[in-house]
Amino acid sequence: MRTEKPLKSHEMEQLRKILQEKTGVPLKPYLLQQAFTRSSYARSHGGGSNENFEFIGDTIIGYQVTKKLFDHYGTINKDADGWWYYAFRAQENVLSALKSRIVSNHTLAGIIDEWDVIEYLIVGKQDLSNEIDRQEKIKADLFEAIIGACAVQLDWNSDMMAKIVEKVLPIEEFILAYEKENFRSPEFAADNAVNTLKELAEHERCSPPVYDVSGPEDLGYDKNGNPRWVCNCTILSHGIKKSVYAHSKKDAKKYSAYLVLCDMFELANEYGSNKRLAVWGFDGKRLIPNPSMDF
Repeated sequence: MRTEKPLKSHEMEQLRKILQEKTGVPLKPYLLQQAFTRSSYARSHGGGSNENFEFIGDTIIGYQVTKKLFDHYGTINKDADGWWYYAFRAQENVLSALKSRIVSNHTLAGIIDEWDVIEYLIVGKQDLSNEIDRQEKIKADLFEAIIGACAVQLDWNSDMMAKIVEKVLPIEEFILAYEKENFRSPEFAADNAVNTLKELAEHERCSPPVYDVSGPEDLGYDKNGNPRWVCNCTILSHGIKKSVYAHSKKDAKKYSAYLVLCDMFELANEYGSNKRLAVWGFDGKRLIPNPSMDF
């Protein structure tokens, strides 16, 4: 952390290279200098500080994280009267908690620590005496200021800013980690999937699951003499239908319900591929996408 000294040319070039590698944007020198200048310095020496960039960056990051969450959880449903409506696969408190975690000072400060650029921050004497370089809030502000400076240089190009935020902030990783932590409770396991769907329907979080089961009297047996069963599990409110072929009625039903839950809550399939397909087979250990006819 520097005090009352602007960046020298060689420091500017070194910092510019670091940020270009991280964000993909070769910031102009005046934007780079301002992004790293605290108001405590600007008040004493004039010129711009990074406060405006912080505001811009905070707004852009919040928007992109929100958009990613609703891309992930948003869905188009149809009600009983045939009207389409926009809905979410998670409750608002879940989305709010997840967004807060992603954009928290702790998260953004961790990125600045990883980039190792806090030493370039230009501050006044008061900031120096307060050791602000140790504060997560100050590091988070710096991260937002860098994003804000990128937006100004790119003339607010929304497509490019979306790519930058996605590059520097692992939003998908946070979503998957949050789901694993919060939703991989016993009720989301395959063995409890049928009961969980029933309870969700009872609490009006989805329509009642519809199961359509066929057995060996219709499907026959495989080449090893194992009976063929298939269960189609449908949730009309979410427009989700999963079919699972298995060698027992129980497995066909519970794994079709399990895959429906995975789709509803964007959970990772713990038994195989995470492709979003309609037809699967269960071989006793793994879920196989698009099983062959002799499964």
